Amino acid sequence: MIATRAMLHGRLAAIVVVVCVVAGPASAEIVNRIVATVDGDPITAHEVRRYGEERHARGVSEADLLQAVITDKILEKEIAARKITVKPEAIDRYVQEVMARNKMSEDQFKAALKQQGLTWEQYRTRVKNEIEKSQLLGQELRGEVTVSDEEIRRFYDEHKDEFAHKSGVTVRDIFFAFQPKMTERDVIHLMEQAKAVKQMADAGQPFDQLARRYSQGPGAENGGLLGNFKKGEMAPALEQAAFALEPGEVSAPVVTPTGVHLLRVDAIQADGHVELDQVKDEIRQALTTQAENARFREWISKNLRERHHVEVLN
Repeated sequence: MIATRAMLHGRLAAIVVVVCVVAGPASAEIVNRIVATVDGDPITAHEVRRYGEERHARGVSEADLLQAVITDKILEKEIAARKITVKPEAIDRYVQEVMARNKMSEDQFKAALKQQGLTWEQYRTRVKNEIEKSQLLGQELRGEVTVSDEEIRRFYDEHKDEFAHKSGVTVRDIFFAFQPKMTERDVIHLMEQAKAVKQMADAGQPFDQLARRYSQGPGAENGGLLGNFKKGEMAPALEQAAFALEPGEVSAPVVTPTGVHLLRVDAIQADGHVELDQVKDEIRQALTTQAENARFREWISKNLRERHHVEVLN
């Protein structure tokens, strides 16, 4: 694996906004001005900024963030109008699946959320909102997307290199070890350190130098080089991450019972390509999702917005 909210009607433009008086020369800054309305309901500049901060949307323009907030507002109105509800058990199942995929305990998962600035309750609310949107999409677009065998074959032929059968990978590792009696705060600090080192690697600092400096694992003195691995020779969480990487790519932090890993694949050993029949369902699902997303964006921009009065204020 991202939508938006709506804007304030013109008659509300005279609403009093929060003003911050600055000491010194007489000056004031409007810190919570209304920037848009949806069906007369206001959206403030503060709300747009908070939306971007919560989603770590670095580099996204304010205009695009505003459109995302507007879309969220419209979707909220449609969900309420159709009385779409999500039971707590559905949220529980979703969260458990996410933790299982990431091989994390509840405590580790909560620590990772806290590092991202999210509480457990905020995350569950976000999950609830995403499930509601998915149900709304299902109601609106159910049965309208089909992918032919010819489209699947064409995609496979055009992306054949992506279906190379990986028999092995050459892996480097930067390892941050869990210490006995670590507190939740200690775990969060370790995750922050791992993410900071990944940012250095992504910015171009040599992985081998970072490994010599930060890694607490085997091979640190050799730039984190662990060697060549075939499938079945690594711990499941590490194997899943390593075999998903392209050469030179650095993984997100991988949490294991003993610590946190940053993996980099130097090279891939391939022995032919995966046959079409083996990936046919995967391609069909990917193309179906792509088509559904396109239809969803079109439905939002052309159909749904026509039902709501959206005004962007200068």
